[in-house]
Amino acid sequence: MSYNLTGKHLIAGQWVAGEQTFQSEPAHGPANTFPVGTPALVDQAARAAEDAFWSYGYSTREERAKFLNRIADEIDARGAEITEIGTQETGLPEARLNGERGRTVGQLRLFASHILAGDYLDRRHDEALPDRAPLPRPDLRLMQRPIGPVAVFGASNFPLAFSVAGGDTAAALAAGCPVVVKGHSAHPGTGEIVAQAIDVAVKACGIHPGVFSL
Repeated sequence: MSYNLTGKHLIAGQWVAGEQTFQSEPAHGPANTFPVGTPALVDQAARAAEDAFWSYGYSTREERAKFLNRIADEIDARGAEITEIGTQETGLPEARLNGERGRTVGQLRLFASHILAGDYLDRRHDEALPDRAPLPRPDLRLMQRPIGPVAVFGASNFPLAFSVAGGDTAAALAAGCPVVVKGHSAHPGTGEIVAQAIDVAVKACGIHPGVFSL
């Protein structure tokens, strides 16, 4: 076994144990113990995400792109661990897990490139018309802005591309929205290793730890 699990939740940069636990049911290989989420822990994660929003939501596109690319790097660095536990927990073949990991990091890098380009912002500026009748028009400016934290629910059949760091998480982080993920109990170990990668990226980029919780 090459992977190391804490068997804990990740909440705002801290690995937190739970009062209740459950055993994973892998297709093969060892079962592991994981904590059960509670309303109190969800509330803690949500409050941390809201706190993180007031800095992360106003970060630059360059800062967010760097963060997304670092997450992709950290996931790739754990490729062998993810494939090992992913095949055990899901029964999916190595080729499928490796391909899905490639899709996952590809999504992260794609969103990084997309926000750097800036085309999505759809900036608009209607200059003031003080002499317009019957009422003057004020100066109007439009640009897309993030509105707050996002909840992501992991999928049972896509342990990587539609789970902890999948497309939903990548899109939210790219937009400037902190994320709270409800990991799927069918592949909790796979989810934790991906969360470990995100945690390292958060710390390396100096981002508010509430930006991500699992």
